[in-house]
Amino acid sequence: MTTSLKQKLTAALVCLMLAATCGLAAGCSSNDDSSAVMGTETTPKMMPALHAKYVENIKYQCYKCHGASEKGDPTASGAVKIPDGHYVNQDRSTKQLDASRNNCRQCHVVDSNKEMDAAKLEAAEVETGQDKLDE
Repeated sequence: MTTSLKQKLTAALVCLMLAATCGLAAGCSSNDDSSAVMGTETTPKMMPALHAKYVENIKYQCYKCHGASEKGDPTASGAVKIPDGHYVNQDRSTKQLDASRNNCRQCHVVDSNKEMDAAKLEAAEVETGQDKLDE
């Protein structure tokens, strides 16, 4: 091998190793988890504190408020829509959740600091027929 080729290969190898090291360091350099709390486009949204009762009582069904139905999309006015990717074939017009998305509570946890208007929550329960589940 010529000296010039050896130098080019060595330089390329050093650059690759440096890039890999920087990438690893960037992923591990911060103990600040604020970005994890804020979430990203692919991070499941956290539920408001008032949703804690829905987690504790499985009679409540997330889909009844947040899912697409004949009444609307979402069914409860003002509720957050379930993303397209949660439906069969990623098509909300099916009005059926993909089987892997049936357990909302598996990914969506309650944020005790996230607030919500209690009157809005009660109205959604009435609108979706879930207002008598606590009785």
